Amino acid sequence: MPLRKAYIELTNKCNLDCTICYRRSWNEKLMDMNLKVFEKIKKDIEDLETLKSVVIGGIGEPSFAPLIHDALEVFGQYDLTLTTNAVTLNAALLESIVKHVNMIMVSIDGLEENYSKIRGINLKFILDNINKINELKRLTGSTAPTVGIQFVMSKDNIGDVFSLIDLADSLKVNMLVLSNLLPQTKENTNKILYKRYENTEIKHLFNKILNYSMRRGITVLLPNCELKTERRCSFVEDEAAFINVSGDIVPCYRLSHTYKEYVFGREKTVIGHSFGNVMEKSLKDIWNSREYSSFRQIVSGNRYPSCMDCDLVEGCDMVRDTASDCYAGSPSCADCLWTRKFTICP
Repeated sequence: MPLRKAYIELTNKCNLDCTICYRRSWNEKLMDMNLKVFEKIKKDIEDLETLKSVVIGGIGEPSFAPLIHDALEVFGQYDLTLTTNAVTLNAALLESIVKHVNMIMVSIDGLEENYSKIRGINLKFILDNINKINELKRLTGSTAPTVGIQFVMSKDNIGDVFSLIDLADSLKVNMLVLSNLLPQTKENTNKILYKRYENTEIKHLFNKILNYSMRRGITVLLPNCELKTERRCSFVEDEAAFINVSGDIVPCYRLSHTYKEYVFGREKTVIGHSFGNVMEKSLKDIWNSREYSSFRQIVSGNRYPSCMDCDLVEGCDMVRDTASDCYAGSPSCADCLWTRKFTICP
């Protein structure tokens, strides 16, 4: 299995302090990517003939990183995606985005009042920057980047979703990714819209959202609202690896750092898992290592348990963290809300 896609985290710092952020349960050191690590990643990626796509993102805000301009220029030769809160997009960065980026995914988790409550900033700044991108595209005759919006849904902001679709239409947005809230704090556990089993009300709402968006020509990706049998990992299927701010090669966003999450109200410690560091081995060697290859085969073949619908989950100690599971898998994906499509990666 060749490596075709790389996610690169330039920083785990952020210019905002959102109420739904992973940092709500972090004890990790906040840092920017070291230049030597960046240069090694650049070299390793250049040596990969199979790599087609690069995503500049991660848990931190990439536009806040000192190396953002270098990264856009270096990786602009690939199918390049930038995920951002779009707050710190100055004139020079906006020009670089239009020049190098194929898709920009902007996080907007509500309109006006709700956005301000969640992100602590006025939505107007973000809308102005999206309009500036559209204007720069017009002036340069460029069709790129396409613009997408990611919206994390909860009981707090779901009332904004139809107005958000109208806003996306007015901003010439190509795609709207609607994902569910993954609680990082106990107080957010009662705000989720999804359930284990029958969820008729939300299913009906999601159908209305799809019909409403189709009439406006907006492509919408919707998550599941109830537990399904199917399990699929987008990182494994896309043949993708995530390089975190320290240069560690990790399998996905979820296992990139250590933090707490709540899965249907159960507190769980997610333990960051590295298959190797680029300063010690090449990205290609780490990707092809026996440990990493075996992990991908297990996940793609669904050879791991499903904790969410297990009758023994309430009395099982293994569900307390991601260290291992009852199939002897390590790290464990048995409780992953992404594989059940409750949450969606952009």
